Amino acid sequence: MKSRYATDCDRGCPVKVASLDAFDFLIIAFLNIGKFFGKYDGSIGLQDPEFYTLSNQFVREHQDVSPPFQKVHLKNLESEIEPFKNERGFELIAKALGILRPVKDRGVKP
Repeated sequence: MKSRYATDCDRGCPVKVASLDAFDFLIIAFLNIGKFFGKYDGSIGLQDPEFYTLSNQFVREHQDVSPPFQKVHLKNLESEIEPFKNERGFELIAKALGILRPVKDRGVKP
């Protein structure tokens, strides 16, 4: 899992090429606690957090390996990553593991 706290971050997340074989899914959390870029001090810009569950293949396809950082850039990919947002993304992991959504067994009343 990787996270970014600033609402106005560049929507990128460091992921080294050497770590690509270490995960099946990468969850990126944008905590959106406020704006910090330029003149901002974090006192404005609070938004709901966002979680994106990205497959290893997606990360490989969108990774920038140019110096100085190896990053996955999500800026301008809003429509591509929307299906992986929040609970929809978490469901991808459950599906890959064969885990069904929990349902409470209420039993049978006589």
